[in-house]
This record gives sequence, C-alpha cells and structure tokens, in this order.
Amino acid sequence: MLSFFKEIRIYLGIIFFLIGSLIALMYFSLPKGLEEFSLSLPADEEIKYERETIKLGQQDANGVIKTDNKKVYKQIKVKSQDNLIKILRNENIPDRFIQALVRAKGSERMARIKEGDFVEIVHDFLMNPASISVTSNFMDGYEAIFKNGLFKISKFSRILDKEEIYHSATIEDSLFMSGKKSNIPESIIMDLAYIFGWDIDFIYDIRSGDSFELIYEQLYWKGNKVRNGDIISANFYRGENKFSAVRYFQDGKKDYFSQEGNNLKKAFLRSPVEFSYVSSKYNLNRKHPILNTIRAHTGVDYAATTGTPVRATGEGTVIFRANKGGYGRLIEIRHFNEYTTRYAHLSGYAKGLQVGSKVDQGDIIGYVGKSGLATGPHLHYEFRVNGMHTDPLRVKFPNAKPIESENKEDFRNFALALDLKMNTLKKKLFSSNEEKIEE
Repeated sequence: MLSFFKEIRIYLGIIFFLIGSLIALMYFSLPKGLEEFSLSLPADEEIKYERETIKLGQQDANGVIKTDNKKVYKQIKVKSQDNLIKILRNENIPDRFIQALVRAKGSERMARIKEGDFVEIVHDFLMNPASISVTSNFMDGYEAIFKNGLFKISKFSRILDKEEIYHSATIEDSLFMSGKKSNIPESIIMDLAYIFGWDIDFIYDIRSGDSFELIYEQLYWKGNKVRNGDIISANFYRGENKFSAVRYFQDGKKDYFSQEGNNLKKAFLRSPVEFSYVSSKYNLNRKHPILNTIRAHTGVDYAATTGTPVRATGEGTVIFRANKGGYGRLIEIRHFNEYTTRYAHLSGYAKGLQVGSKVDQGDIIGYVGKSGLATGPHLHYEFRVNGMHTDPLRVKFPNAKPIESENKEDFRNFALALDLKMNTLKKKLFSSNEEKIEE
C-alpha cells in the first residue's frame, strides 16, 4: 500500500513538473516588447479606444464598419509622416501582433506606404487583427492574414462593387460650371469633355441651352465609395444635333463609339487646351496687336492663365523645340500623312521633351505663357496639311478604328440596351423629383 502511494506521489510530481515547465516556456516565449527588434519604433502613447455599436455596413465617425456579428472593418488613410507601425499602434494593435507582422516574410512590402494610401484592419470579436491590408487604390495591394499565431502576407487584386449613376445638365455658362451645379463630379466632367472632344470644342462650339445626359460608374469597397469609374453612355445635345457615346471593349481595348458604331476618337483633338476660350480665330487679314500691321493670323489663339497645360492634339514626333522669333517658345510636332501642329508663346516645356520625342494624343507637352510677340498669356495653335496652313476649327479630322464587322451585331444590341437603360434611369430620376416637389 505504501509503495502504491509512493508511486502516486512520483507520478503527480512528474505531472506538476511538466505543467510548470510548459507555463514557463509559454511565458518566456511571449514577446516582451518592441525594443527587442532592431527597428526604430515610436514611443508608447496613451490610446483611448472606445467600442461603439453600429449597424451592419454603417460607417461611424472613425471609419469603422461592422461587416458581420464577429468582425469589424477599419479603414485608415495614411497621412504625412505616418508609417505602418505607428498606424497599428495608434489603432491599439497589441505588440505581439505587430512583432508577428514584422517577422512575416514580405513585411517590407507592406511597410512601403506613402501619404494617401490606405491601411485596412479587420478585427475579430476580441478586437484583435484578423487581417491587415495596405492599398493605394483599394483594388490592388498586400494583405497579411493572421492564422495559427503567424501572419501570411500575399498580394491581392479585388473586384470592386459598382453602382451606375445617371445625371443630366443644361449648359448655362460653361460645361464645367454647369456640370458642377448639377453635382456631377469633376473627373466625370473632364472625361465627358475628352470623349466628345474630337467633335465638339467645349470652348467655342457650345451655347447656353445645350444639354447633356450620362451614365457613369461609382466604385465601392465594403460600402465605401472608392472613386468614380468610367462613363458608360452619354448624349450631348447641341442645338438640333445629338452626339452619342457608348463605351465598348474591342480586342480587350476600351473605346467610345457613336450609336452607328463609328469611333468617336479622331486622329486629332479639337482643342489643345482644356477649359479655355478662343481669343483670336484663324484670319489671314488680321491686324497684328503689337506690330499694328495687317499680318495673317495662321492659327487660333486660346486665352488661358500662365502655366496651363498644353496637350499634343495628335500622336507624332517632336521636330522643333526652341525659341523662334515672334512665336517665342515653340513646339512643332509631325504627325502621319504630312500633318504638323505648332504650339507657340509657351512659358516652358514638359520635362524630358526633346526633338525626336514620341508623343501620344493628349500628352502634356508644354505650358501656356506669353513668350515672343504676345500681349498676354495665351496659346497660339497652328494646324498644317502638306505644309499649308489650315483653320484648326474647321478642318475635318479622320476617325480612328470603327467597330469591326464581326462585332457589329453585338455592339448594336449593346448600344440599344444602354439606350433603354438611359431612358429608364431618366424616368426614374424625374419621377423621384416630382415626388419631392409634391411633398
């Protein structure tokens, strides 16, 4: 009997020894603080973190979104002087998780954040980080997922949620101001001007009473608007003329086409300066404002403030970039089929632009100024065909690639469906406005 109890004591002693050893091992394996790492880390700060009950998908004042009953999503925009560790500590992430992230393979990629990027944290029900992501556009970035005591870092690419928005506006003063008054985002107004820019000069051609309507995409991630997407469809009404644009992908490339399938893109832009106005037209009998003599004005002058970007109106090669008499600072570009364009009185040239540089349509090549014989800041723009001066406001430009024959039926059905959607959204908006008026 005594030997039996003796054996029991021995077994119990062994068990207690093993338990004690396990506790000691766990204790000494726990991180003691970030000072163990060869990193320059910010000092501890007092952080007050208050949990708040919010509805599913609703964002609170701190950017917290409750995604389900177990996880909470937090989005932080990176500010100047921020680094990833500072952000995580400010979000009250325990040190052991930060250390685990630092140790993870690929952590250096996540650490390369800059102002304007976003850090996303998904907390579990204990408010510990289930995942940490860094992204600049919400679509691409790096994500660290915490599992079994370790972070695994991988690159991600997301598909954002899309919402289609309908807007319409009537021109009162300018396209830009009229669009803004109708609560249309600036980026969408600029896109509209670009899409129709080959057929309509929004400086010279439009009149009060002209109107437009469009459908564009808004992109979302977890209920948060990320940015504006593409214009899907648009109509511009100029007097009795209607101009239509339909976004269509052909051979994997996006372009805009008329309802008839003609590519809206032309070989040349109608205007080299956005949102300016014509101060002097093409006139072979114009009296020069400085020389006070009759001297042909072989181009168009666009009045704009000094420093306004100047765009290449077509794809080509720079054949002249220097001062040239009364032109002042001048850029000349040779295009296909003996077309050339000139951009004069510039205040400066785009960085890296030299004779021989290849430029694409819409590239910034210089900036408006008043060099040479100029009374004030403006761009003098010339368009030549086979060396002969041509009025840039009246010349007819060739179209780009149209809808291919094998895609014509698909495009026709696609365009009709978009036209029906435009009318449906228009009716929905007008009926909604009528209900508000009645209220």
